[in-house]
Amino acid sequence: MTTIAFDLDDTLYDRTQPLRQALLEIDEAKSLPFHKFLNVFQQNSDIAFEKVKDHIWTLEESHIFRIRNTLHQLGIDISLSKAQNFQDQYKKNQQQIEPFPCILEILDFLQTKNIQTIIITNGPSTSQRNKVNNLRLNKYFSPEQIIVSEEENIAKPDIGIFRLAESRFKLDRTKTWFIGDSYVNDIVGAANAGWNTIWFNRNYKIKNEKTNLLKTKTVFSSLELKDYLFDMFKNQ
Repeated sequence: MTTIAFDLDDTLYDRTQPLRQALLEIDEAKSLPFHKFLNVFQQNSDIAFEKVKDHIWTLEESHIFRIRNTLHQLGIDISLSKAQNFQDQYKKNQQQIEPFPCILEILDFLQTKNIQTIIITNGPSTSQRNKVNNLRLNKYFSPEQIIVSEEENIAKPDIGIFRLAESRFKLDRTKTWFIGDSYVNDIVGAANAGWNTIWFNRNYKIKNEKTNLLKTKTVFSSLELKDYLFDMFKNQ
């Protein structure tokens, strides 16, 4: 059976939208260029993710760390209460997220072609599953069709999470595609597992020098992704 596996954050929806809105709650940070903030925030999110995964920090501690440390690195110090207010607003904003344009069309099309769809996502279980519900994607992905790293104690790009998916969903590697925005976590991880890959490079990210020889289809918008998938599977 043909299978399309999706990443979640920044692949099926724009993760930066609720983040951008939450940042407006911090007066001292309103003048920060968002792209500059986002780069540092992502670095601190990666650190926090590893700490939670290794059971060193609680999820709540990681949330406070990533915003306070990000702003500190950018020359702004905020109180614990402001950091908590930011996190509360960020969580609230995540309840109003919407899929990228064309994503629902893509999922409807894949259903008509009897193509299996799954999600493999890094992150906390409750948070990631709530996002799927908030995006109203539970029509396309049952809870059993979603693999969350926290639940499995293994995360992308570790090849083990892809092998887990192969076993759980009876995947044929030659007929399985992974679509994601992270070149290392999604594309390199899936390619190392022997899967086909589609890099959703919406932000025109640059490949790591050590991995830039990896073959992958690259698309730069959800419309381009739709056109590519419709063409690839039109005769299936």
